[in-house]
Amino acid sequence: MKKTSGSFADTVSSGSVIFCDMFDTLVHRTVHPNYVMRLWAKTMIRELGLDIDIDELYFIRKEVEIYLSEKHKVLHIEIPYELLIKEVYNRLICCDLVRDISFSKFQNYFEKTEVTVELKVQFLNENTVKELIKIKNKGSDLYCVTDFYTSKKVILNILQSHKIEHLFDDVFVSSECEKSKHNGNFYTYLIDILGLDPTHIIMIGDNLKHDIVNAEKSNLNTLYIPNKEFSKTKIKYSYGSDLKDYKQIVNSLYKRCNSKHVPANSDYILFYFIYIERLYFKLKKACINDIFFLSREGLYFKKLFDFYQSYYALTDEDLIKTHYLKTSRQASMIVSLESIDDEAFSFLRNKYPKLSPKGFLNNFNFDDDLINEIITRLNLESIQSISIPNFLDSDVFEALKQNELFVTHYDKTRLEQKAYFDAYLKSFNVDFVTDGLHLADIGWGGTMQERLFDYFKGEVKVYAYYLGIREVYNITDTTKRFGLNFSVYPYTSYSDYILSGNIELNEQLLSAPHGSTISYDINSPTFSNEFHQADEKRIYKDHISKIQNFMFEQFKILINDFDKICYSREIAQEQMVNYALRIGIFASKRKISKMIKIFEGFYSNVGDFSKGLTINTDRSKKDILVSVKTFILRPEKMFRYLLRVKPYLFTKHKFLLFAFFPSYLIYWYIKFNIWIRRSFLMKQFYLKYTYFNFKK
Repeated sequence: MKKTSGSFADTVSSGSVIFCDMFDTLVHRTVHPNYVMRLWAKTMIRELGLDIDIDELYFIRKEVEIYLSEKHKVLHIEIPYELLIKEVYNRLICCDLVRDISFSKFQNYFEKTEVTVELKVQFLNENTVKELIKIKNKGSDLYCVTDFYTSKKVILNILQSHKIEHLFDDVFVSSECEKSKHNGNFYTYLIDILGLDPTHIIMIGDNLKHDIVNAEKSNLNTLYIPNKEFSKTKIKYSYGSDLKDYKQIVNSLYKRCNSKHVPANSDYILFYFIYIERLYFKLKKACINDIFFLSREGLYFKKLFDFYQSYYALTDEDLIKTHYLKTSRQASMIVSLESIDDEAFSFLRNKYPKLSPKGFLNNFNFDDDLINEIITRLNLESIQSISIPNFLDSDVFEALKQNELFVTHYDKTRLEQKAYFDAYLKSFNVDFVTDGLHLADIGWGGTMQERLFDYFKGEVKVYAYYLGIREVYNITDTTKRFGLNFSVYPYTSYSDYILSGNIELNEQLLSAPHGSTISYDINSPTFSNEFHQADEKRIYKDHISKIQNFMFEQFKILINDFDKICYSREIAQEQMVNYALRIGIFASKRKISKMIKIFEGFYSNVGDFSKGLTINTDRSKKDILVSVKTFILRPEKMFRYLLRVKPYLFTKHKFLLFAFFPSYLIYWYIKFNIWIRRSFLMKQFYLKYTYFNFKK
């Protein structure tokens, strides 16, 4: 045996045959071998949409190895790879965890995942590669000989990715040969099938027993490369913590996004990363091939999603087709309208019960001359801009319904817009009747989803996957909606209140560089007519675009960082909630100032067409006392109001904000309150009070 930690090519004579070990000789891993399997489990779950925990799938695979080893009286690295895959597949089928996936497809994913994960945690031993190149140039034959649980095909793909496959005349893997260096029978097997003289063979490896001692028992020459420095990673990464690793990534993000030299409020990218991650899994699980991102917040989500799946997708065939659907609450309402006698105007009735005659008419994209003529014919000039309570039940609305000019243009608009919208949808070349319409959007309620369902007259299922849901709608089996970060369904819990605290800021951060869709036009290249309010356009150009560009760079970093660790949905949810608390309560003067600035572009494109963010400060003593009581018992319910206190004080009483606002006290009280409720009070009171409901 020769031992070396440096150059060894000069010690190898011309014409020698080289057997070279792979792991910790030719390539090193940055994690423990068992952690590689956990990453494999994580990837399989994501790509196949498996409803199972990472460790559950990991343990299934390990259990299969033990079972097959005992059954066939072999080591786990000698089990034929296809036999291993088949047994894992059968167990998932038996537990109803895999549906509508053929074995060939499952096997393909299994192998591709193996390669993908290995490459993400591997790096070459450059010194060994250089020495092997020298040996190869001397005319020696080189063979990669590895004890490994995958197939030769997997190893070849790894070598090709490292661009070193040309060094080897062939590759031999224990699972495929059903022999191992561990037992020593691998060497005699290779000597026999290759017809070699063992005294002309040099085995190069890092494992003293398997690569050296057992090779020498078969009369091979050996070259021992300890690689102790890198082998220590086996120990170092054996004792990791998914939670600790996740926290470190989040803390690093917080530091980067709260530097004085970066755009303020860019730390919201964590929420968007988790949404995209969950959206991808949800679509994979449901086998959805086409996803429509709704304008305008959906444009940035689409950018993130496209990058996410291009990073993770195992093949181009796995890519989900993404589309950008230009619509708005106004445009989707118009295309779904029924005749004036049958139309309930449910959206306006629920969201904007108090409307002026002119405000109501503005919702139908009538030009100003037409609106003025209708108002004149009905003698409404004196009240045209006065808001009327319960407008849709008023005499004014009844008069409008009887006005021939209004009804004529109402019917003309809705029928024309339906025809144009139908042509727009057909341009996507998607079979909506069979596949349904699947939407991705920022959310809060689902108004556009409801209107699109009405447009299809209930004949097409319209599902939506939102960042969050904060309003209760009449959900049916064909209008399902999912709040992937927070939701009022099945009920609102602690995390939902915290994460929905600043929905208006989310809307601004996700703004688009184009205007709101106000109508459809068959002659337009985009099929849409848009209106971009001046302040919206200015704020996007001066502020939002810079924030979005920086967030996108952070998104790339998060993908790379999170890809290397295994974590559960519960870990992500808990850390996201803690993060939301921190960035909300400890918002700096700079962040508040920038937030107020970007809210100058906050504009409602339907209903009352209001502009800017309003903060209601008209509260009675009774209201204040109720709020204080609520904060003491369930502070998360008051979180959204707490987030508005700082902007209010910043504009009205700046000294009070930075001299007396008890940020730390509020933060730690909320943390203490939830800890007490979870640790001591939930079991005693959760059947009696609603103060102790939680969900993951």
